[in-house]
Amino acid sequence: MGLSESLVVVKLDHDGAAAPLVFEVLEQAGLLDEVSEHGVELVEPGALGFRVPRERMDAVVLALECGGFVNVRAYEVQAGHDSAR
Repeated sequence: MGLSESLVVVKLDHDGAAAPLVFEVLEQAGLLDEVSEHGVELVEPGALGFRVPRERMDAVVLALECGGFVNVRAYEVQAGHDSAR
């Protein structure tokens, strides 16, 4: 990944049981390869976070929203600075 990437956070149910569905939606949209293997984690109870290239952020968020995930946030990450999108 380049210096500019985005952190995408998807709010799930409290136990995170829907986490596999996030990756299924991304795979169906042809975007699964964009997810950084090193950045996938539960960022808070019931929320999954992962990094994607900045230029693919809009496509990833749109795919997740179209896939039924209504609470999707994206943050631009650059050299120690985060800003909400």
